[in-house]
Amino acid sequence: MRGLNKYSQILPERVLNDLPVISELMAPEIKGFNVDCLKEVISIVAKNLQKNKESAPLQYKVIRKLVPQGHLYLKGLLDAGIVIREGQFMPKIKCYKYKFSPEYISKYKKIPLDNAKLLFRIKKVWQDYNKKAAKSIWGRSEQKQWLHKLTIKPGYEKYLHENGCTVEQFNAALGSATKIQNGEIFYKVDNTSKRFHSNVTNLSKDLRPFLRINNEPLINIDVKNCQPYLSTIILTNPSKVSWLTENPAFALCLQTLKVSHNKDVKDYIYLVANGTLYEYMMKAFADEGLNLDRQETKRQVLRILFARNRPPKDPDNRLARDIFKQTFPTVHRIFSKVRGSMKGNKFENFKRFSILLQRIESYLMLDIILKRIYRELPGTIAVTIHDSVMTGILTNNVEAVRNIIDEELTNFVGIAPKLEIEGLLREK
Repeated sequence: MRGLNKYSQILPERVLNDLPVISELMAPEIKGFNVDCLKEVISIVAKNLQKNKESAPLQYKVIRKLVPQGHLYLKGLLDAGIVIREGQFMPKIKCYKYKFSPEYISKYKKIPLDNAKLLFRIKKVWQDYNKKAAKSIWGRSEQKQWLHKLTIKPGYEKYLHENGCTVEQFNAALGSATKIQNGEIFYKVDNTSKRFHSNVTNLSKDLRPFLRINNEPLINIDVKNCQPYLSTIILTNPSKVSWLTENPAFALCLQTLKVSHNKDVKDYIYLVANGTLYEYMMKAFADEGLNLDRQETKRQVLRILFARNRPPKDPDNRLARDIFKQTFPTVHRIFSKVRGSMKGNKFENFKRFSILLQRIESYLMLDIILKRIYRELPGTIAVTIHDSVMTGILTNNVEAVRNIIDEELTNFVGIAPKLEIEGLLREK
């Protein structure tokens, strides 16, 4: 966490409006009550609520570290009906989740915190967290140095207000951006997909042009249709990736899988290689009366690739799957076999296919591409967003980074990827 200045809290507008009343109710219940501590607990809940997540998982012990008697402030918010607790608590496995009650859901307001004592405490907690986090990503820590230099241009706030996004989208984006602005930098590698998660992966795509590292603008080199692109390995050389699974039965399935290179397999590979699979399926859906935009078509295709083998209950989902099956019968049969019909944990059931592709992506991005960039282009900014790499536009060789991504993916997958360069800053 950078310094003690320019730290902001975010509170839902309706909570902020009722703060005097809330404080009056809670003050007698908490010895040494401090309104800054109350606001910080509210802000912690707000900053950890992400778009498409109904509630934020939060640990009592973390809140107590960040805020003196933080657990009592949280209890007071629960008792007052301002915050709702959901889910179950299982020691070292699962923590409770929290969200604001419906009557308090509203756009976040950003307010500065200038309480030096509380700021010092927050800074110390984040320093300790970063030390532990650095150990947890051992072997994949190269981009950590750049994340700690990450900043975001203030113009993002004006952009959010003018962009016409929903309250949920606005709040999620403001929460993620505020963490960066505060210097609350986090990173971890998850145990399922082995993906690298950070402030950048959590940030809204629309706000990426506002990011800076060492005051340098960034661009994003993205692998178009990445999951379908990686799925072509299953159609060409499935045994090559069997070692990335955690399930011996699944590994054996991949090692013994035989694929007939029928026309529909070649067509699928061709469309994916050219980055036009979604456009092709959008037309195929429309021809059968299912009119979807590109984003919804993408969702349907990914649902077809990774959902259970049983027919979907939703009629549109069922129709989309039938159209895909008719268009790519061999591909559909092979992917159905890869998903399998086994029951059990996520490494055994139908989820094993999507997890495998994410692990292939993580291996290529983190262990092959990123390490080569740092080895061959020392000093080059390179931060991953799962299937893409952000790099600096002023002092670094963007084309050299792009070539490394292209070469390594082509070498491993067997076909060249479709790469797309996203995003210069929209000056506001």
